[in-house]
Amino acid sequence: MTVVSVKDRIVNAVTRLSADEERLISSLRKVAHWGKSIAPARGYRDQCARLEWAIDNDHASIGLVRRMVAGCNENCMRSVARLFVEHTWEGYRRRQRFEAEHGIGVPSFIVISPLARCNLNCVGCYAGAYGDKEPFLSYEDMERLVDEARGWGGRFVTITGGEPTMFWERFPGDSRGLRDFFRQYADTMFLMYTNGTLIDDEMAAEMAELGNVSPAISVEGFREQTDERRGEGVFDKVMAAMDALREHRVMFGASVTYTSRNWQTVTTDEFLDMLIDRGCMYTWYFMYVPVGRAPDLSLVVTPEQRAEVARTTWRWLNTRPIFVADFWNSGAITKGCIAAGTSGGYMHITHRGDICPCVFMMYSAHNIHDTDSDTPLLDAIQSDFFANIREGQRDKQNNPLAPCQIVDHPEVLKAAVEATAAHDTQEGQLILTDLHEEVAERAEQWREIADEMWTQSGVYAGFRDTYSDDGWLLPG
Repeated sequence: MTVVSVKDRIVNAVTRLSADEERLISSLRKVAHWGKSIAPARGYRDQCARLEWAIDNDHASIGLVRRMVAGCNENCMRSVARLFVEHTWEGYRRRQRFEAEHGIGVPSFIVISPLARCNLNCVGCYAGAYGDKEPFLSYEDMERLVDEARGWGGRFVTITGGEPTMFWERFPGDSRGLRDFFRQYADTMFLMYTNGTLIDDEMAAEMAELGNVSPAISVEGFREQTDERRGEGVFDKVMAAMDALREHRVMFGASVTYTSRNWQTVTTDEFLDMLIDRGCMYTWYFMYVPVGRAPDLSLVVTPEQRAEVARTTWRWLNTRPIFVADFWNSGAITKGCIAAGTSGGYMHITHRGDICPCVFMMYSAHNIHDTDSDTPLLDAIQSDFFANIREGQRDKQNNPLAPCQIVDHPEVLKAAVEATAAHDTQEGQLILTDLHEEVAERAEQWREIADEMWTQSGVYAGFRDTYSDDGWLLPG
């Protein structure tokens, strides 16, 4: 039996089982039980052990599995199954070969911003008010990037913007659009950040047919908070988009930016209940970071407010049937910062082709348009700039609750930019100049709170073995 047929049989089996909730969970437990002993890497074995424990203890994550079975169509479930099979099977082998050949780890995914333009003009958006004259990535640029990442074994790609659904039907000057791109890479899973205002019933039906694209829709709270930041009437359009996606059983989620103005609202159980009731399977929480044009420090949460958000999202992750990831407060799960192409991490490619360590770290030493190299992403990973960022991760991170080199260790980013050929990818930024001193002061305040949370609260004690390596503070 060929490798391809074995993988296909596994994907088909999981897809069939997804029609029977109890059989699926029973089968997952069997896989987890054997996998914790025979999986090819310690990380996978640990994940299998945690899955077995979660099933035996009816953890909230199993409630999420039940919701996915009920709320996602067969195409979506097939794509999710294919992602896990490809990532842990052929993807693992490819990543091992990459590491052996180049002597560095390989990122798990890439984030691409094909465009900067948007149909909204939200307060504090890191993309800024670019206008329609900004360049954009072509369909061929997208192919080049995804093909390289797939060569590492990557089968997960994030699309952001701007507003990517503006290119849904076609890229300017091209007969093909993002829907064609998703169809072309049917064995790759795409997460697409969107404001949701352009998602109608027809687009939702197309996403359901594709199965391999999951929109993460931006929402800032209830109607008052969302419309205040995004414009009058946006909340109702977002709710209509979620209703259409739920009707077509598309797997989708929410994206929440928490600021000093809305953090109390978006940390209420009522808000999370609304997202669950609307059909969201996951929600990403992003702390407002003063980058890009016209940064506003008044929108940044205080260290104490950030701590409250961290406590709430961690409680939700362990008690509610929805996946919650809190950037940057979920650093305990990822062992800190995942920027700069670190092993298991990612990098960001902007609408201009600049390759940046992360979406919010708007500095670059490489551009895909300035090289004929077949591996521009690898070139960026091997660059002094990315290497300096990764070195800073190792040297400065001893608490995964303070992982970020923008807001938690700003001196590391400043030193990396000054020591290399990295340049600012967006004019008007002040994070390393006018704002640097105040950001550094807040970072010191946060690190004191984060150290106490990590070492004394006992909440993170289950990570003690994971963080037994030299250099890490051990959780309580």
